[in-house]
Amino acid sequence: MASSTETAITTNNEDYSKTSIKDETLLRFEPLSSCLDPNFWFKVCQLKLEVDKLDEVHRPLIGYYTSNNNPYMSFDCSSFNQEVNDETAFKYIARGYCLNKNTIDSFKICDKNELLKEFGERLLDNFHSGKAIEDPSIIPAFDVLMYTDLKRYIFYYWFAFPSFSGPKYCLNDVPTLLQNTFSPTQFDLLVYGFKNLKINQRGFFGVVSTKEGNLTVMTLKEYIDLLKKDTESDSDGYLVFADPSDLLNNPGWPLRNLLYLILFHCPSMRTSSLRVIALRGSPTTKFSASMLFNIKVSSENAFRQDAIKFVGWEKNSKGIFCPKYVDLSKTMDSTKQAKESVDLNLKLMKWRIAPDLNLDIVAQSKCLIIGAGTLGCCVARNLMAWGVRNITFIDNGKVSYSNPVRQSLYRHSHCINSNTYKAIAAADVLREIHPEINSTGVVMSIPMPGHAANIDDHKNVDLLSKLIEDNDIIFLLTDSRESRWLPTMLSTLHNKLAITAALGFESYLVIRHGVKIPDVSTGEQKLGCYFCNDVTAPGNSLVDKTLDQQCTVTRPGVSNIAGALAVELFVSYIQLKYNVLANAKCCLGIVPHSIRGFISDFQQIIPFTSSFFQCIACSTIVINDFLNKKEEFLNNVFTNPNYLEDLTGLTRLKNEFENIEIFEINDSDVEDSGTYSERV
Repeated sequence: MASSTETAITTNNEDYSKTSIKDETLLRFEPLSSCLDPNFWFKVCQLKLEVDKLDEVHRPLIGYYTSNNNPYMSFDCSSFNQEVNDETAFKYIARGYCLNKNTIDSFKICDKNELLKEFGERLLDNFHSGKAIEDPSIIPAFDVLMYTDLKRYIFYYWFAFPSFSGPKYCLNDVPTLLQNTFSPTQFDLLVYGFKNLKINQRGFFGVVSTKEGNLTVMTLKEYIDLLKKDTESDSDGYLVFADPSDLLNNPGWPLRNLLYLILFHCPSMRTSSLRVIALRGSPTTKFSASMLFNIKVSSENAFRQDAIKFVGWEKNSKGIFCPKYVDLSKTMDSTKQAKESVDLNLKLMKWRIAPDLNLDIVAQSKCLIIGAGTLGCCVARNLMAWGVRNITFIDNGKVSYSNPVRQSLYRHSHCINSNTYKAIAAADVLREIHPEINSTGVVMSIPMPGHAANIDDHKNVDLLSKLIEDNDIIFLLTDSRESRWLPTMLSTLHNKLAITAALGFESYLVIRHGVKIPDVSTGEQKLGCYFCNDVTAPGNSLVDKTLDQQCTVTRPGVSNIAGALAVELFVSYIQLKYNVLANAKCCLGIVPHSIRGFISDFQQIIPFTSSFFQCIACSTIVINDFLNKKEEFLNNVFTNPNYLEDLTGLTRLKNEFENIEIFEINDSDVEDSGTYSERV
């Protein structure tokens, strides 16, 4: 590109017509440069995440440029729209493509020469087919190669404005101001005709003037058809293009492609001169700064198929052919950046491995975590990793000095003065980790069977019932059996999925409680809850217990395994639409009823059981008794350890079992009846 000191002529407008150019009459074109609004990159991120994903596609783009001494093509979020409003404020449009690579390595190693050739051949096809004549916005073509670092919001890109390396063009005479040729009336007619053109026709068109001073504006197609007739007439024809150049004697880059198009379709013009109007200014100024160029081609060899070569890669600000990059991480809202980075990890999973994975239903799920201890902290962290946005904690304990090393949401500062409630601290820390999380802590104790102190605690029963009703998934992660009874019963009442995780020293159980069968006519049976395999009601497990019996003593890794499995079970379960059976299959694999693991020999099994009609938590008789005589029912449960067993018939069942006569087998019986193995 010629520098401005070499090409610009520093004379006043009235002296333009008297300016002479050097003996070198070779016409040089001022290249275009790209100018990108930050919202362009935000749209790129959105499309990559939600539409293109891992596909490397050539996505159509629209660029905008002006004829106001501004050699830039600009892009913003609207560049991805293919419909252009005709009311655009006298901007000219150009059509091109962007290619977004998946990795920085593929961006670097792709052959840039081959890529430019591919861009140029697409442009040449549009010229040969006449598509560029029908839609002149194709003429100032562009392509952009890019790589988007979606985690750091750094973007690498390189624009190409493909054009033909030949032929070379010369100036027949000195460029002059158009006002030296056109009258004020003709300028008015030019502006009027320009405004009547469609927006995609305004960048390139034709003008015919007569000796009488009339002037007609026509589309590029109409003008080329006129040139092809090659008939003598008294009128003068001018090829017009919107010129973004800010150099006096150097027209802008779009003219280079326009000349090639005209000379390709009108071979007779290759030996003639072309009068070209470089439209400069705006309709408001009546294009008063427009220039008139008289151009001829210096060689026809460039039109041979084997001689066609392409140029057009953009230089950076230092004048070097190399990519550019932009870092928008500091301009991004940190909260939004965190959200999109978390979502990116999940979407990569969906794109690569599980295309049917429903991430929206996971993110929209409201999760209630009952128990903010070791299991509760682990479950909350894993829920966040899956994109869950709504988490509520229930706990009445305070953070102690032994907690932070095992319970990942607490810090040493929470332990000082023993004044920080776990539920509140856990909710606060979740928001620190991920500001998009809607986390709440509720300080309350869970009323428990056999605990007489809960006899007047009906307010907490109502609050717990309301919390369970308002949430979609209930995690029962408390450290005693009796504290899981009321949440289990209320989850059954509101037909909410409950998942229990229980720990032993080196074993764990993760179980999803059964929910109602959608279609009972299928004969399918409801799955059991945590209490369905028990034949005893929960009582006060903390009475007369030593310290080691009151605390949950487990190998440190057990809680992390069980907590992670509880979340994975939840995510897999909600992928199912209607199938709630044990070991049903979803896009992530099977969805077991329960998972039992044993760290001592590193084994895991997935048994399942149907619901027990005499269950002390989820049976119909318990739910009905709660609904029909709530206060009396609760008083009986809290004060009478045997009430639930009596209510469900477990007491009678155990008595019947104890009354069964057991016969002792002596040695003579075995001898008389054959071998012992045969008896068995």
